[in-house]
Amino acid sequence: MKPLTTKQLQRMEKKKKKLAAFLEIAKLNDKDREARALMLCTKEDGEILDISGNSTDIPVSREEPKRKRQKKNDEIPLQETKKNIVSIDSQIVCKSPVKCEELNHEIKPESHGASNLFSDLSENRTKQDLTSEQYAELKRALREKKSHLSYIPRFHLKDMGFNACIKEEEDDRTPLFISDIQHLLMYALMGFHSPYVPSRWCHIEKNSRISHTVVFVIEGISLYDYQSHESLCTNMKEVFTNKLEVITSVSYNNSLIQELAAVPLTITQKNRILKEYGSLEVALKHREDLFKVFRAVFPVIDSSLIPDKTPRPATDQFPRTMLLLSAAQLIEENYPLPLKGKHRSRYQDFVFTKDVYQEVTPSSPMFGLDCEMCRTTTRDLELTRISIVNEKLEVVYETLVKPYNSITDYLTRFSGITKSILKNVTMRLEDVQRDIRALLPPDAILVGQSLNFDLLALKMMHPYIIDTSVIYNITGDRLRKTKLSFLAQKFLGEEIQQSVHGHCSVEDSTTSMKLTQLKLANDRSFGAISPSSQKDKHCRIHRIKKISTSLFSHVSKMEKTVSVIGSEEVIDEYSRYLSEAVYCGNRNIEENNKGVKCVVTSNESVVVETCNVAREHTFTISHLKLDRAKYCDDSDLMKEVNQWCCTIWENMAYNGLCVVLFSGVKGGANGAAFIEIKRPPTILRRT
Repeated sequence: MKPLTTKQLQRMEKKKKKLAAFLEIAKLNDKDREARALMLCTKEDGEILDISGNSTDIPVSREEPKRKRQKKNDEIPLQETKKNIVSIDSQIVCKSPVKCEELNHEIKPESHGASNLFSDLSENRTKQDLTSEQYAELKRALREKKSHLSYIPRFHLKDMGFNACIKEEEDDRTPLFISDIQHLLMYALMGFHSPYVPSRWCHIEKNSRISHTVVFVIEGISLYDYQSHESLCTNMKEVFTNKLEVITSVSYNNSLIQELAAVPLTITQKNRILKEYGSLEVALKHREDLFKVFRAVFPVIDSSLIPDKTPRPATDQFPRTMLLLSAAQLIEENYPLPLKGKHRSRYQDFVFTKDVYQEVTPSSPMFGLDCEMCRTTTRDLELTRISIVNEKLEVVYETLVKPYNSITDYLTRFSGITKSILKNVTMRLEDVQRDIRALLPPDAILVGQSLNFDLLALKMMHPYIIDTSVIYNITGDRLRKTKLSFLAQKFLGEEIQQSVHGHCSVEDSTTSMKLTQLKLANDRSFGAISPSSQKDKHCRIHRIKKISTSLFSHVSKMEKTVSVIGSEEVIDEYSRYLSEAVYCGNRNIEENNKGVKCVVTSNESVVVETCNVAREHTFTISHLKLDRAKYCDDSDLMKEVNQWCCTIWENMAYNGLCVVLFSGVKGGANGAAFIEIKRPPTILRRT
């Protein structure tokens, strides 16, 4: 039985709370039934009679029983009045007739249109009840407000997003990646046309209603700076409800601008580049940049310290690095990773396959791995057999393993393990871990079917994974995995796992290696069959023609305007990813409404220029490089950062998405992202 995910555990907790609430309601209902069963009545002199007519001493309230419907001229008690008040976004609306004197004394109307309505009521406080016209007017105002709210975009965090929140304890936080922020920006700007969506960690409702997007990047400041001076950042605390920790490129010696602007290639984009340019070097470059993030979580040494590798094998039609799972995919597929938060406590007993890794290359060796497990008294699956094969399909490691805990189910039908097979086995888990660490080279790529379960059984972590259940997607749905036996039959013409004595780990690891080599001998689209109709396929191909490998070209080709603001040094770095740019400031201004507008200015004027142009463009990136030497202490710096963020927020249009990104500090704390949509004030007006 595989361990429950975080989402499943949270769902179980919610069910428990619902059952507890249902139990309390049931108890109240039982009390009501008992009271009705007594059928007590009150005589005029106050004596209580039960159903037989005998006198009883049970006290009974003299209040009249509550009616489901209120009589027209009856006064409603103040407590009932409070129940009939509906609050939406701090706007108070009455949903039933209420006595004006009590309402005026007890409820203070809020700002905006609601105050006008209540002021009108206070003028008529001599009247005993609201008139039907006033009640109808309030209902119309409420309908108008609901309609108004339906057009406001909303930003919601999912489980992964909540796990990255700064309000969580540091040991419980699992940071996001810069790619997650990039996916959010692309989805906010392009909607369903975006090649990537942030569904892993957040969701935006009515993204088409977002008026514009402003990204304020502050380089040279970290999450630690904010947490140390949070009391000084009053504006940021008030404005931004979503404060998240982010692993930024500074921690693994990469360019923050590059990770924001360079969009990793999809399979379709790779095929398009191959068709147009006849080479995959451009695609490979972007893919390799994506894997530099592993330096932040694994001990990977800089590639400049590694001697040049031999070219990729002639049998590979494209680099094998393009089949590797990214860090985000490893999290989604529940692979063990040395991340902060719940991952740290969950995998605290796990070990690395190497003390130090080298950066993976197109010539890095591949090893097929498969494990067999049995269920023990811990109710978990523990390792009982492991097989590793090389690219020549030779078995380089094969052993049986005896768990420390007693086996309760050998799962012979699947594992092929029996009690007699393990009778004289002395190999233990730590022995296997030691052998694997000695066997694998520092840039080894592990290949297998759903390897996350094998690594969990091995209690080991490895950065470079090719998962055949991911690279072969014949269902069109990444959440629906195809069995290894079916893949072998369909693509290799082989029948595996046919033995009545259970599966063979050598056979499974060999099959996974064959499938990976077969895909490398063809192209990345091989084995990815989509059930879509030809018409849908034609529509997708037509849309793909508009996709390029730059965030700015994605946006500008959607006929949306972009502006980039920063110093000359910053603009020069962004210019590598710009197309049809229009430069302002120290450079010549071209009259062209298309493309990207670059505003070259000093660091001191970045915020001012951002406020001037933000509303004129759909997407604005404002990038500021801090010089901390200019500040006496960090408190002065954070006060100014707080003021900058407040100024940009105040000058944004309603329904605008604002993202403030701290870059982090090399050798120090991670970065941070502050995300919020500026909601307009809710207006209730008389019609």
